[in-house]
Amino acid sequence: MEEQKTKKSLIDGIVLIAITLAIALLVVNNFMLYDRGIKVAEAKEAMEEQLRPAELQIIKLTSSNCESCFDVEDAVEGLKNQNVNIASKETIASDSTQGKELISRYNIQKLPTIIVSGEINKSEQLANYFESKGEILEGKFIYTSLIPPYLEVSSNRIRGKVKIKHLVDSSCEKCTDLSSISEVLKEQGVFIDDETSIEYNSDEGQQLISQAGVKKVPAVLVSDEVGYYTEVKDALEQSETTKRGGFYAVYSSLPPYRDLSQNKVIGLVDVVYLSKGDCSTCHNASVNRNILLNFGVALNDEKTYDINSQKGKQLVEQYSIKKVPMVILSPDAKYYPSLEQAWKSVGTVEDDGWFVMRNSEVLGTYWDIEKNKTIEIAY
Repeated sequence: MEEQKTKKSLIDGIVLIAITLAIALLVVNNFMLYDRGIKVAEAKEAMEEQLRPAELQIIKLTSSNCESCFDVEDAVEGLKNQNVNIASKETIASDSTQGKELISRYNIQKLPTIIVSGEINKSEQLANYFESKGEILEGKFIYTSLIPPYLEVSSNRIRGKVKIKHLVDSSCEKCTDLSSISEVLKEQGVFIDDETSIEYNSDEGQQLISQAGVKKVPAVLVSDEVGYYTEVKDALEQSETTKRGGFYAVYSSLPPYRDLSQNKVIGLVDVVYLSKGDCSTCHNASVNRNILLNFGVALNDEKTYDINSQKGKQLVEQYSIKKVPMVILSPDAKYYPSLEQAWKSVGTVEDDGWFVMRNSEVLGTYWDIEKNKTIEIAY
C-alpha cells in the first residue's frame, strides 16, 4: 500500500513538472512570436520610411534679363526623379530685396538656380545627387551645375553665348568645308548666339586674321565664351586649335586650304595618267584615281597620255619611266602625309617635286617599256 502511494506521488510530480514545462514553453513561444512581430513591424516601418518620398521645399531664384539662360525647370525636373515630394515651390527674382539677400547669404555665383530645403539627406541616393549637382550650405542645397548660358553674378554678364565667324575663300571651290563645325558644337550643347561668314581678304577678314593669328583659311573662329563648356574647351585645347584675341581658331587637318604665309592654295593635286592604249590586258590607269580619292586627295587638273604620243614620250624620257599604266602627281601631293608615306612603296619623288609611280605591277598586268612586252600579273 505504501508502495502504491509512493508511485502515485511520483506520477503526480512528473505530471506537475510536465504541465509547468508546457506552460513555460507556451510563454516563451508567445514571447518569441511577440518579439518577432515587433521586429517585422519595425522592418516594415523602416522599409516604408525608406520608400517614402523626401519632403522638400524649393525656391527658384530667377534672373529677368537672361531669356536664353539655363532653364531652371530642368533642374527641378531632374530633382523630381530622385523620389521626392515637392511640398512647396516659390519663385523669387534675383534683383528683389529677398533675392539679393539669398544671393549674399549663400554666395550664389550663377543664375538662375534653385535652393532646396527639407529632408535633403533622407536617402543616400538623394545625398549623392545633391553632391553631384551643387553644394550644401546651412542645411540647404544650392544648385550650381548650370549649363551655359547663365548669368555670372560677380560680373553681371551672361556667360556661354558663343559667336562663330567663318573665314572663307570663295575663290577656292575645292577647299575644305568647315561649315559643319557649328552643328557639331550645337550637338554638344553649345549655345550659338551669332554666326557669320566673312571673306578672308575683306577688311573685316584681314582684321580678324591679325587679331586671332590665323595661319590658313578656311578657318572657324569660335569666341572664347566656349570656354564655359568644359568638355568642349578641353577638346579644342587637345586638338590643333589656337587661342588668341578672344577666339579659338579651328582649321582643317587636311588640305586643300589657303596658306596665308604663302598666300596660295595648297593641296590641289594635278594628275597625269600614262598608259599604252593598245595593251588590252593592262590594268586601267584610272584605278589610281579611286586610290587617290580614298587618301582624301583633292584632284585638280587631270590629263591622260599614251606613251606613243608626243607628250607621253616626253614624260617617259624625262622621268625614265619603265612601266605603264602609271600616274604622276604634282608636288602638292606632299601635303597629304598618309599618301606620302604610302608612296615610298610604289614610287619616287623626283628633284622637281613630282611624284612618279614606279611599281605598276602592284595593280596588275602592265607594259614593260624596256622589254617591249606585256607582263601578266595574276592575282
